[in-house]
Amino acid sequence: MKSYSPFAPIITGLVLIALGRLAQRLMPLLGRMAYQAAAAGSYDPANYRLPLSGYYLLALALIVLGVGLAVVERRRNSRS
Repeated sequence: MKSYSPFAPIITGLVLIALGRLAQRLMPLLGRMAYQAAAAGSYDPANYRLPLSGYYLLALALIVLGVGLAVVERRRNSRS
């Protein structure tokens, strides 16, 4: 009786990485649009970069967990 998929953490990790990459690319564009709409101050793309190292670390941990679960599941099924 299988109650989980060992690939769910892998897929979740990959989705998190994709969303993080999307956010990293969109934030400078949104910042530039906000700067142009306000017409005040100076625009610097560095001000709109997101520190996502912890986010990517979590995604990597989920992928490693998923690979580990897949290996354990594979070994369990090969013994049966």
